[in-house]
Amino acid sequence: MFAVKKWLLRSALLLPLILAAQVLVDTYAVEMETTEVEISDLPASLDGCRILQISDFHGRRFARDSSVAKQIMAAAPDIIVLTGDFVDKRADEVYNLYPLLEVMTAAAPVYAVSGNHDHRTNWPQIAAALRAAGVEVLENRHVLVRKNGGTLVLAGVNDPYSGFANLEAALPQASACPIILLAHAPTWFEPASIYGSSPVMAGEKALLGKVALTLTAHTHGGQIKLPLLGAVTTASGRLFPKSHVEGLIREQNGWLYISRGIGQTGFPPVRFLSRAEISLLILRAAR
Repeated sequence: MFAVKKWLLRSALLLPLILAAQVLVDTYAVEMETTEVEISDLPASLDGCRILQISDFHGRRFARDSSVAKQIMAAAPDIIVLTGDFVDKRADEVYNLYPLLEVMTAAAPVYAVSGNHDHRTNWPQIAAALRAAGVEVLENRHVLVRKNGGTLVLAGVNDPYSGFANLEAALPQASACPIILLAHAPTWFEPASIYGSSPVMAGEKALLGKVALTLTAHTHGGQIKLPLLGAVTTASGRLFPKSHVEGLIREQNGWLYISRGIGQTGFPPVRFLSRAEISLLILRAAR
């Protein structure tokens, strides 16, 4: 009996330490998630094209010699895309990103779209700061990305969750090239949240049929997950969501990728069983 009590006491003392250690690792460690995505009509010259996605910084600062900077360089990306929420509560938090942005712009062309926290603070100021750092900001428009003689359409919209997206303006009317779409939130794909959907977004799903791959974030992968139950909620307000939390998902004629992001927000601003993520997506020609 004494041995059992001793074991229970020891377990009671160790459990908080184990949980605290898990929180620290999941909050501050950043892992690279590598995913291959098969794209219909992808030119053979673009097979193996490497897109590095980083999102949801929430003002988090990384040094030029940080492990994250080293992961960015080691990924050898062809392009880097930043899918919003550069800041958390103040627009000037965007300057925390400058050391890491120096690493990114030296590694590859960098493109960005806005997130809901950016619109809540001062998106024009944030966008100007990103441009000053060498980032091309896509506000409801698209550009052509060329590699080895092949061409991709890279489109970007302002945050759909905030109601500032104009998908029709962002996408080309017609394109023989595969379209990659950047959008902060996966709002067009999610089941209805407790907040409902913005009327601005009604009818835009049909346009998504043109898109080969949509890169989003916003959910933080739930940020806090419970064993067996999974994510408690997402930033869109869905409680115990069973889908559209993270990872690669087949949608209509294309793919959706939801990144867990690199930062955190809310109270407490920590992660548990949903580690911060940098996403490397490798495009593959359909076989």
